[in-house]
Amino acid sequence: MFHYFEKVRIYRTILLSYVLILVIPLISSFIIYQISIHKIKENATENSKNLLNQTKDTIDRKNEELENFVYQLSINQDINQLIYRKGKTTSNYVYDIYKIKNSMKPYGYTNTLFQDFYIYFNEIDTIVSPKSSYVRPKDFYNNHVYQDIRYEDWMENINKGYHARQYLPSTKVQIMKSTKSIITYIQSIPLDTKKKSQANIVVMMNEEEIGGLLNRISSQYDGASFIHDVDGNIIVSDNMDASMVSFNQSTKKYSIKDNKKKYIMIESKSDNNKWMYVAIISKDKLAEDVMYIQTVNFTIALITIIVGLCIAIYFSYKHSIPLNRLLGIMSIPETRTVKDPYDFIHSNVEDIIANNDHLKGQIQDQLPILQDSIIRKLVTGEISSSRDAMALIEQANIPLKGAFGYVGIAQIIHIFHTVDKDMLNEMNVAQLVIQNELNDIFQGAVLYCNLGIDQVVFLMSYYKKPSFQEERKLEESLHLLLNRLEDKYSLKVNIGTGKKFEQFIDIHQSYEEAKLSLPLIQSMDDTASVYTYTDQSYDEKMDFYYPIEFELRLMNAVMNGNTDEVRELLDKVYVENVKERMLTQQIGCQILASLNGTIMRLLSKNTQLKKITVDEILEHIEKIKSKKIEFEKDMRLISGMMMEITQLIHEKKIVGSQRIIYKIKEVVKNTASDPNLSLYKISEMVDFPEKMLPVIFKEHTGVNISDFIEDVRLNFAKSKLIQTDDAIVDIALHSGYNSAHSFRRAFKRNTGVSPSEYRKMMNKESE
Repeated sequence: MFHYFEKVRIYRTILLSYVLILVIPLISSFIIYQISIHKIKENATENSKNLLNQTKDTIDRKNEELENFVYQLSINQDINQLIYRKGKTTSNYVYDIYKIKNSMKPYGYTNTLFQDFYIYFNEIDTIVSPKSSYVRPKDFYNNHVYQDIRYEDWMENINKGYHARQYLPSTKVQIMKSTKSIITYIQSIPLDTKKKSQANIVVMMNEEEIGGLLNRISSQYDGASFIHDVDGNIIVSDNMDASMVSFNQSTKKYSIKDNKKKYIMIESKSDNNKWMYVAIISKDKLAEDVMYIQTVNFTIALITIIVGLCIAIYFSYKHSIPLNRLLGIMSIPETRTVKDPYDFIHSNVEDIIANNDHLKGQIQDQLPILQDSIIRKLVTGEISSSRDAMALIEQANIPLKGAFGYVGIAQIIHIFHTVDKDMLNEMNVAQLVIQNELNDIFQGAVLYCNLGIDQVVFLMSYYKKPSFQEERKLEESLHLLLNRLEDKYSLKVNIGTGKKFEQFIDIHQSYEEAKLSLPLIQSMDDTASVYTYTDQSYDEKMDFYYPIEFELRLMNAVMNGNTDEVRELLDKVYVENVKERMLTQQIGCQILASLNGTIMRLLSKNTQLKKITVDEILEHIEKIKSKKIEFEKDMRLISGMMMEITQLIHEKKIVGSQRIIYKIKEVVKNTASDPNLSLYKISEMVDFPEKMLPVIFKEHTGVNISDFIEDVRLNFAKSKLIQTDDAIVDIALHSGYNSAHSFRRAFKRNTGVSPSEYRKMMNKESE
């Protein structure tokens, strides 16, 4: 049989064609594979850079929080009062230190980053921390021993020296019985001092707060990571071995000691404090995915070649036999002299069509469908070259006059919000009406196709670049089309036209410009109009209302749980951009993206929200990004998400406030008998700022806290007056009054009668 195959030229030709068909994709696949491997390596490196930058941004935010915290301390009135107090005698500053210590307590609860901090006051040689104050700094040092710093150096270099935003590298500190790695931050105050320190704020940060972030890079890429300052001092490191790097004193830069070139170094500099973030990454770790892909690719290629060759041999044999039989029937003298066995098909196609009226009719019937398909491809940009466009236009016999013209869109204005059978039928009829009127007005010299359910795209072509008179005539014809559709059919449309194209390949650009010229939201109350795209008008339309100060106001309203203000601000965004401006597709996308960004920032600031709620909101945002824009529907969805976040924050604030109010009431009821009861004492017992105490109480109860204390005392006194025969003086003292006189005055002010008269009245009623 193989001897027979060797003699049959057709078999060899077909087999060769199958082999070529098999080999060409394999070559392409190999090239794509090599490019992919290169890209994977690049992406792996880029991912590690992104991870390093994310770590840098996170640590920068922590540093920013730290500096904001230090700034708050620097403007604390109690601290500044002690710094600037004249005549710092013991009797003067003891009370100041007491107030400072109490005012510092709340700061330690707000952020784990600065739980351990203190202030050293130079002139009185005293350290004040949230937990205690030390008139002998040596006592504080004994509880916080720096392993590499003697007490004298600690006092001179850290507490007494002038420092501006200075970080000391991580060092071991024995705090009580435990030893921790501490990064020390020092800032001298007042902030406007020039090389003269009156007090130093010292924050001792746990290295794990920052080192834990670096560990993500080290563990993921089997390497190390560290941070150094502008002088080359390593602030903090993870999995770092001193033998891995070397430091150049002249350039202040680190380099890898890697003779075998197993590692690469990636650096990223912070704009905030000029720290350099360095990651040392294993090349073998980066190449793990590449090795796996290489193995899989080789296996698949080998299987493809073997299977492909078997299939090629089988189909070559199967297809060569019928062709040999066919050529035996055809009047071809010698099979071996035929260069291409398919030549007879090519040469006789036109004769077959010409002699077959039925086939000719079928081709003619399919021509409008082919023309419509090619017009769609021209408009949507599926044809990539003018040469291909010309070939397809000629093949479909599309009556384009030349390569000049305009693309326009007739957008039907309707009130339908859901797609159903009736809506589709009405839209189809409306599109047919528009097409008929286009044909009538332009006397058949216009091409068109339907795009979407409510648009008709039309194309006007010219032999040469259209003159001003032709442009004016086109504009008049489009206005005539609007009037006819509205007068004859009560059909309102907006028409948008792009700039003129000067070659077939630019038809898509003109179509995109026509889309940009149309308003995004169309109302039945609006007047049907013709919109013409120009670069200037597009630049003007790109302006939309969502300034930074407005966004900050919106975020503050959400953070405060003010649902009414949030609703008002969102309504303003809609009115300003939809009613006061012409909303285009691009602007609508930008507004929605800006609002989505605001929601993402709100979620990042409110980590106490339920994870389920956050995940649902993020899922909604992803859906909005991934689908086609529906501005009003998307706007309602975004507004709903913002209102949900606002309501959740509002509810959390109410729950927290109710808990505080309950604690205040319980404290007052239990301590009302104390004549020295004050706001300060109550604030200490409920652990709430003294200044805010009367405000939150009045806001949630509608009663002044002083009136509430008096009511509790008087209610207790009334019960004693009724149930006992105790003297008025004793009842006054047990009710929390300093004297019987102040008790009588308060009682009469509250009830209108004196305590004695009240007792007589109650005794008579009981009789």
